Amino acid sequence: MRKAVPYAGALLVPAVAGTLLWWWAGWSLRSPHGLPTVLAVGGGLVLTAVALLAHDALFREGGSIAAVVLILAGLTAVWVEARDSAVRGAVADCVVVGKVRVTHHPTFGEGAPPARTLYHHTLDCVGGYPTEFSAEERIAEPGGPVRIAYDPDHRMDPVLARDNEPHGSPVIPASLLVLSAALSVAAIAREGLSS
Repeated sequence: MRKAVPYAGALLVPAVAGTLLWWWAGWSLRSPHGLPTVLAVGGGLVLTAVALLAHDALFREGGSIAAVVLILAGLTAVWVEARDSAVRGAVADCVVVGKVRVTHHPTFGEGAPPARTLYHHTLDCVGGYPTEFSAEERIAEPGGPVRIAYDPDHRMDPVLARDNEPHGSPVIPASLLVLSAALSVAAIAREGLSS
């Protein structure tokens, strides 16, 4: 019975923290009240700190450092995936104006990602936003039409309207948080065997 609370905490801390952070990230990015990005990220950092403090309270006599690292990685992945599951709420009809500027971004070293070429387009959009858009492809020639999806509160970068689909997935963050819980449970079991 003495180990019931740590076992429950080892399972609940990552699950509850991950669920709350997924909800917070999704809500703060879609909030009709235009929550500023700094408050959205600050709220996420507070939730993460509370999760780490709760984990520390469960394992004052040791525990698993790897579990803490996995909680941090899992909660970071929760934020990224929740952000990627959001869609931009507005679409602007735009025209590419002026010459498309091209920049090359080489990478160096063994195992480095491939070099990237970015096409920087100056836009004239209904409503005045966005005024620029960069992509790894030429989206239109000067004078050509393009539809851009954007967040009216400017909390997310604009994307091509055709790419404005949710693509975030909870699989990776959930896997990291489940592994964190498993390591924490194993640490509790080891403490029980050694005492």
